[in-house]
Amino acid sequence: MIEHIMAGLSVDYINPFIEATINTFSTMVNITTKRDKIFLKGEGEEAYGVSGIISLDGEAHGSVVLSFHEHVAISVVSKFVGEEFTSISASVVDGVGELTSIIAGDAKNRLIQKGYKFDIGQPKMVTGRNYVAGQNKSVPCLVVSFTSPVGQFCLEVSLRKA
Repeated sequence: MIEHIMAGLSVDYINPFIEATINTFSTMVNITTKRDKIFLKGEGEEAYGVSGIISLDGEAHGSVVLSFHEHVAISVVSKFVGEEFTSISASVVDGVGELTSIIAGDAKNRLIQKGYKFDIGQPKMVTGRNYVAGQNKSVPCLVVSFTSPVGQFCLEVSLRKA
């Protein structure tokens, strides 16, 4: 299915990010997540309240965006750090950045095990309402939505072979 959506981009690049997301939430946040819908950005994406964005470089160039509605970010980061938050704060935003880094690092290791070479950047954070994380229009962006007991969130992967 993913191969049809992302013509020209190897499923080998995408699956490690999906696996890393599920693994990170299971081991670091103690939340079971399940992959839900997969679609190209622009075909029904939602605006979120907190996003972590990490650039990727190496055999493919692009970015990964982990996005949450505000209430989901608060719940996830509360579970992640073991402290109860009730609103978006610098700690919640930092927690989303850290989760984004962990997922990108895990995916990078999975890609290295397959023989690919990637570098990841530092997370950049976006917060607010009714924004859509930008993308390079010439690079397709795959949106993978996940369900969890605390709510839905999305991972966007936008890569182009170098």
